[in-house]
Amino acid sequence: MEQRGFRATKRFYLLLIASGVLLVAFVVGAVWLMRKVTGNVRKLEQMTLYTEVESEAVVVRSERLFTESASETHILLEEGAFVNEGDPIAVLFPYSYESQISAICTREAALYTLLQSLLRTDSGGTLPDDVLRYNEQIAAVSRQMRAAANGERDPVEYAKLESQLIRLQEERRNTMIQSLKNPDQVTDTVKEIDALKQNFETGSARTVLSEYNGYISFYSDMNEENLRDVSQLTVPLIKRILNAPSISMDNENFSYRIVTDRSKFYLAFVTSAKSANRLMPGLSYSFTVKGVKGAYQGRILTERDTESGILYVMQVDADVRPLLTARVVEISVQNNATGLYVPNDYIQYIDGIPYIYAKSTDGTYQKVAVYIAGSDGDDAIVSARDSHITLFAGLKVRMPIEEKEENKS
Repeated sequence: MEQRGFRATKRFYLLLIASGVLLVAFVVGAVWLMRKVTGNVRKLEQMTLYTEVESEAVVVRSERLFTESASETHILLEEGAFVNEGDPIAVLFPYSYESQISAICTREAALYTLLQSLLRTDSGGTLPDDVLRYNEQIAAVSRQMRAAANGERDPVEYAKLESQLIRLQEERRNTMIQSLKNPDQVTDTVKEIDALKQNFETGSARTVLSEYNGYISFYSDMNEENLRDVSQLTVPLIKRILNAPSISMDNENFSYRIVTDRSKFYLAFVTSAKSANRLMPGLSYSFTVKGVKGAYQGRILTERDTESGILYVMQVDADVRPLLTARVVEISVQNNATGLYVPNDYIQYIDGIPYIYAKSTDGTYQKVAVYIAGSDGDDAIVSARDSHITLFAGLKVRMPIEEKEENKS
């Protein structure tokens, strides 16, 4: 009998391909199911990671804000100068200052013109020598006052000069009146001027004195009171300040700050609630501030976890002067973090708190809340938040999976 050879048909090839597809699907499904059940298990290992956190930060200083009402201010100190308690800061002029001094000078000028005319009539056209000397002194004081007003002289002299000018005008007037044959001609005018002088003296310029020792600053964003207690800082407050960091000198009133702690300040900044871009409370980190020379060291005081962000407060023991007028700065925090590491995708974030799944003694995987000491973008150094829980090299951890799924390896 003649043997017939096998002859593949098109249908055979289609069946063969379909079988291959089913086999591949089965293998892939099995691997996927195994990974889903086991959670892609690995062991914790020791590692050192170079970490960097870049963020905008709010500068918090120990400072007192003062606001004074004034129509005109002569500042006596430079920005950032050190003041002791009782030192003069500025000379303030009340709202009525310009109008009052203008009224007095106008009346005195009119009275002087009248007295000149009367004296020339009485004495044949000559003025007493004393009056000429007063004229020279009054002209010199007037020049000094203009220089003080323009900032060409120390403004603290202005109040002394105004008193000197009024005294010279009064002495000149009295000298001229004593030379008149009929002094009663100017009595009413003198009474009017004396009344204006009395009002002026009761509302004249005053000097503001420092109430504390510290650095002086004349810029404010009006957040000084909100930031006085670092333990009360919140994510919404810091975010609001970061979005509106305007710092300016008050144009309507005179505002100034005294920074009482010269060797310490704080930085408050927010990182994402679902990111390993974090720092660890209690640890010290090196950081730089954009626009400021050199590096700083800061210690993380607190980490506050919320769904809207993670708030860090860092204490910096350093001279506050380079950041005296800044409220918002750009910082870059660097560190070589050493410890147990896990890949970032092994971390789950719940209400802003990071967790890993670690194998317990009964063979199940339990959620463990952790701190993150640093991350390089791929891996993170972690430690248990609960002091009663010990993480160690070789401990098995797995990726997060659905709570309903089997969690045994």
